[in-house]
Amino acid sequence: MEEKLPIIEVTGDNLAQVWPSLSKALRDATFVAMDCELSGLGNRSKIKSFELDVRYQNMAEVARNYAIVALGISCFSCNSVSSIDMQDEKGEEQIRSHDYMVQTFNVLTMCTDPFTVECDSLKFLHNHGFDFNKLYAKGILYYKGCDRKNDKSLSVRNLFTKLLEYRKPLIVHNGLIDLIFLYQSFYCDLPKKNDTFAADLDDLFPSGIYDTKYLAEFHQAVPATYLEYLFKKMQLKNISRQRNGQWHVRLRFPPYPRQTPNIDWYSYLQIFSYRVEEDTDKRDLCQNYAFHGFCNDVKCSLSHNINRVVKVLQMQGAKKHGDSKYSSFKGGSLVHVIEKFTKTREEGKPQKRKSSSENVPSAKKCHLSSKETNEPEDITKNSNGVVPEQVQPQNLRRSANGHRAGYDAFMTGYIFASIVSDKGVWTSKDNPFTPENIGLADQVNKVYLGGKNFPFLIRTGAYASKSSKHCSKIEKVRSSESTLRNV
Repeated sequence: MEEKLPIIEVTGDNLAQVWPSLSKALRDATFVAMDCELSGLGNRSKIKSFELDVRYQNMAEVARNYAIVALGISCFSCNSVSSIDMQDEKGEEQIRSHDYMVQTFNVLTMCTDPFTVECDSLKFLHNHGFDFNKLYAKGILYYKGCDRKNDKSLSVRNLFTKLLEYRKPLIVHNGLIDLIFLYQSFYCDLPKKNDTFAADLDDLFPSGIYDTKYLAEFHQAVPATYLEYLFKKMQLKNISRQRNGQWHVRLRFPPYPRQTPNIDWYSYLQIFSYRVEEDTDKRDLCQNYAFHGFCNDVKCSLSHNINRVVKVLQMQGAKKHGDSKYSSFKGGSLVHVIEKFTKTREEGKPQKRKSSSENVPSAKKCHLSSKETNEPEDITKNSNGVVPEQVQPQNLRRSANGHRAGYDAFMTGYIFASIVSDKGVWTSKDNPFTPENIGLADQVNKVYLGGKNFPFLIRTGAYASKSSKHCSKIEKVRSSESTLRNV
């Protein structure tokens, strides 16, 4: 496995230069993972409305008023599906792997329409390395809603059209708000009803949409499902499958020269070098952060070390009871493990905040959270491709130096690739990457809905039809697609 993750920053200055490789990455991808960095989300209670129709309408209003400031794109291209039996001195060894070439981009986007910015979002992004001066000076300009002219120039709108032309599976994490923003920002005006929106998405992405948050909540026995926890959990699970001769994921990145402009390199293997018993930070784990992936207390004195959270759970063998977050937890769940692992608070000190989700405002998409740093650091692998276990004391709270969208897209894609390998169904590259062939036929086109025990279904219902604006535009997209095939 490669030591460093390269993230290519795409701006107005280098879009023309990067366009051919970005377009080729989309064309050659087995699937594409995306993540949006937003200027805000408005009133959280409105976008968590109980009624789905009302929730969708409120989310659509947010997409019209706020903007995407960065778009993360991670293209996973499966080069080989290997099934090899090897005989060595120690006996028979099995290699069962899905080998991916991964290209990740962080696209700075600047909306030319008036849009709202939340103070908290600005502050958080600034504190986590987001360069607003670069956004204002070099962000790729875009407008919202329907096409305003027959513009064939290089733009994020036309990049999104490329994705539609190539008909690739789209991977998101907790992605309903992302899908709504992508539609409004780079495609056309959102339809009024959620079932019409679902029908449009069903037509836009014929290869399917997968939500890793939904997959984890309903089909993986894990005690937490926020992005970073799942990513690191899957890394540990993947290396275990590799050692046991089971299906696993192997990654490669293009051999970019290290000094290439607009490419930053980030370590993503920290979980392998962290050891709980050698951690000199003896503070209690913050339960809010550990359980939800964020902590609103800017003065929180507890530990926000995601590596520690993941390793503690692994050591205790924590398992969720059932496949859904709405099932009860066993005694080995995250909350109970933390209570056993952390020291008893001294008398007179403030009590820990409750970890109940009702008491913690959900603000994931605005990233009002404490995140682990992914800034470059030296990591050396041994001959087996695993980093040596060295102590890395940290209370990591910063993001990937302003490349959060790109890094989040990569983590989302990796989680999905790991889930596919874990299924062990896709055993030959000769078999197309379809929901049936990868073992996810009953899990495709289902997007996570916060506070619900059912997903948002992407489908064309019996009483729902596609929107007229979508039908008009997709006809042009498919016409262009046919022209390209005949060239």
